[in-house]
Amino acid sequence: MWFSSAVRIERVDVRDLGLELADELAQVQSDAARADGLPFPDTSGPELLTSLQLGSDSRPRDALLVATDDRPVGFATVELPWRDNTDAAHLRVEVRPDARRQGVGRALWEAAVDVARAAGRTRLRAGAWEGTPGETVLASHGAERTGVGVVRRLDLHASSPETWFRLREEALAHAEAYELLHQVGGTPPDRVAAMVALHEAMNDAPSTDPDEQPDVWDAARLADYENAMRGRRQTVHRVVARHVGSGRLVAHSVVAVNEFSPSYAFQEDTAVTRAHRGHRLGLLMKAEMLVWLGEERPEVAVVDTWNDATNHHMIAINERLGATVVARHQGFRLPL
Repeated sequence: MWFSSAVRIERVDVRDLGLELADELAQVQSDAARADGLPFPDTSGPELLTSLQLGSDSRPRDALLVATDDRPVGFATVELPWRDNTDAAHLRVEVRPDARRQGVGRALWEAAVDVARAAGRTRLRAGAWEGTPGETVLASHGAERTGVGVVRRLDLHASSPETWFRLREEALAHAEAYELLHQVGGTPPDRVAAMVALHEAMNDAPSTDPDEQPDVWDAARLADYENAMRGRRQTVHRVVARHVGSGRLVAHSVVAVNEFSPSYAFQEDTAVTRAHRGHRLGLLMKAEMLVWLGEERPEVAVVDTWNDATNHHMIAINERLGATVVARHQGFRLPL
């Protein structure tokens, strides 16, 4: 337990996190986002609870630090990568708007750094949305800016599906050697090896942090990811491209629908294996995804997609589909 002049900070075992506290922490996060002018849906308690307990690999977040006076006023999380980048720690801090500028954020940050240091980590990663107080706070801790991630949004209900039909037909003219498959949820056993290779293909994409090692995928990592998404009620939709001549799966685009708030979905990977690039498969799969969602999931109103600001190829595809910038996220790093 840590104390500051403003609050008491207690470490909570994420595996024992109850829904009542999760609801309160979700409210902290939602209030902070709203105060910062961020255009994202409010986070619900169940959504935050399952995210902290399962992450993206079916493992609980390594540390949850909660700041309280007579109520939760902020929290920090620490993630300690265990497959790759095992020298790093990812830190995140959220503070209620009416508790800011009282030392709460600094106390949470210092407690989170203590956790990372005790785990033997030698570098920290964190981030803040551009134009929010977090940018100034992280800079005051001595953190160095790294890359910028940009969130673009497609408003499916305000867009004309004819655009996606037209772009799909345009891309098909360059991809006659391929056919598209749809997959919802987990990967069938006979596709696991191919799907692992498709996730590996994402390692060619630009990264916001040049120090980060690429993710190494295998069947266990794929299973952990898919089980985590299922447990978090994020329904994974995949459009997969198969090369007709060889029968190989050579590209995929992944969108997850948030069943806690099913009007909202977010883009996960879009990747094409190296030997099959140059056939407009990225545009083809993403246009097909939008057509599919419009037909099968008409309740989905928006799809958000995150790109490194230097990923000009994918940004151009997203903008042709009608996506517009809604937020920018500044990465930071700090050695321990």
